[in-house]
Amino acid sequence: MTERNYWSRMKHRNLSRRSLLRASARAGVGAAGLALVGCGDDDDDGQQAAAQVQQAQDQVEQQADQQAQQQQSQTATADEQQEQQAAAQAQAAADGEPKQGGIVRMVMSDGGIFDPAIAIHGGTFAGVHQIYDWLNYLDEGFVITSGMAELPEVVDELNFIYTIKPNVYWHDKPPLEGRQFTAEDAVFGLQRFGFDNPEFVFKDRFSLVDKFEAADEFTMTVQASEVFSPILSAIAEDNMLIVSRDAVEAFGDEAISTDFEAQIGTGAMVGASREADVELNLTRNPKYYKEGLPYFDGYKGVNLGDDAIRIATFVNGQTDFLNYQWFGRPVDFDAAVTEMGEEAVTGVPNPVTYGMATHIHTEVEPYTDPRVRTAVHLAADREQLIALSLGELVIGGPIAVAIAPYGRTEDELRQLPGYRSGDLRQEDLAEARRLLEASGADLDNIPPMEIWAPDASDYAQVLQQNLGEVDFNLDILELTTADALAARQNREFSMIMLGQQGASDPDLLYNDLHTTGGQNYGNFSHPEFDALVEKGRSVFDVEERKAIYDEAQDRLLNEWNPRLYWSWSTVVIAFRSYLKGFRPTPGVTASNAILWGMWFDEIPEGAQS
Repeated sequence: MTERNYWSRMKHRNLSRRSLLRASARAGVGAAGLALVGCGDDDDDGQQAAAQVQQAQDQVEQQADQQAQQQQSQTATADEQQEQQAAAQAQAAADGEPKQGGIVRMVMSDGGIFDPAIAIHGGTFAGVHQIYDWLNYLDEGFVITSGMAELPEVVDELNFIYTIKPNVYWHDKPPLEGRQFTAEDAVFGLQRFGFDNPEFVFKDRFSLVDKFEAADEFTMTVQASEVFSPILSAIAEDNMLIVSRDAVEAFGDEAISTDFEAQIGTGAMVGASREADVELNLTRNPKYYKEGLPYFDGYKGVNLGDDAIRIATFVNGQTDFLNYQWFGRPVDFDAAVTEMGEEAVTGVPNPVTYGMATHIHTEVEPYTDPRVRTAVHLAADREQLIALSLGELVIGGPIAVAIAPYGRTEDELRQLPGYRSGDLRQEDLAEARRLLEASGADLDNIPPMEIWAPDASDYAQVLQQNLGEVDFNLDILELTTADALAARQNREFSMIMLGQQGASDPDLLYNDLHTTGGQNYGNFSHPEFDALVEKGRSVFDVEERKAIYDEAQDRLLNEWNPRLYWSWSTVVIAFRSYLKGFRPTPGVTASNAILWGMWFDEIPEGAQS
């Protein structure tokens, strides 16, 4: 059923060739250039209450510590860690003292959808979402860090207290008029993600929260209806940016989604102007609660959908970052170094929870049969697929490898059916043929595979060839970014190739595939899977949780296969070396946190305020 909604409206905002040329002209390039710490004090209501508080604190801190330790051991050996730490210390010394000034110039593409409760498009995070802010946020290593609120006091496993900082103010625009941010604002902003709006894709994140409540002007209490182990990281996730009740009541949900003038937040940047599909301009928030930040005077985003133009703008000095803040192919970095020299370009490895996947609609024939979905899984050649990314992607499973210790490494995955090569791949192909024959699927009438073009076009052709090896022949239907996102959101697809968004916790599987999950685009529903991810939400112990999510991943890949998993990102963020203060962040597109602490060592002419 087709519905008129925010994603459908996005179809009318496609990037035209004329818009692309206008954007390149604005950039100065011609067409030819084509661990949670510091919880609150225990109260004095008796030894039993104190013990419960301490136990809850210990459990949460243990989880954060173990995740951080697992992350380090997974991504580097001890020697490599020492080298990385030494390099980081040397870089910090070389960066020197921060400096104020300049307009940072970056690539962005927001798609015209701005509402944090709806937008999952990375270009929005790179641009408009700089206007908003978090209560807490996830910094390097998935460490929960204080934002507009102090780190929460853990009362017990069900109750948490957030103290709002007294120096946080809304931007000085009507209807907020620069008033102080309060606990009531925090309550509304978080509750809103769960409102009864079919476009809100994170509605399940707080389904186990009984209530958010303002105890006083600067105190918000959170009470869970049952144990929800990832609750603190869920509140700190990239998407949990706070929208005000005032703006919603003044403008309406539709305007919050699509009208740039309705974007009023508490973030480091204030909206100045936007020309759809061409350029975005933001200015420094003079009353930002992080004293002295941001160092930049403003932000300029240029919509460059063409790789040749994007690279040319960087090489020619028109942009300061080579790619989006969450994206970067090593080959692009190498090319920039070849053109500009090693001293002119800085590259920083940054594994993030973003990847590519093929979403399968489990209520569309022939994918209603799990044997058909498993055959697709077995026939896909992950090595061939990720080779096309030129080093930007790594082979991935249902949980991103960056979410240690739950995500599986490439070496672990390569031992599994569907990920194997050589003679073992031939065994997988034989099993795929057997499953297709047993299913009785009509292989002459397979609906076309929708894809996000042009970004997924090459990947789709490889997958098409892979499936052809088992006589599963399907055509490719290319869609614009806007149309592809709308088709997925409206569940109007058969099998669609698009990006997939990770999180900081394996609970992402609930959001992705639970019967009620906000991003369960393929309408997958299985009571045993639902029970597994529900149980995973109720456990604090890392090893116990790992066993639950190991089982969930095993059964997804061996029995159910509601989504074809094949990659996550391990990118190289490349920027001009006169930019200082960059630090990796592991989220999807935590660009706010990245830009907060960066500055120009020398302000280039094109970036003068």
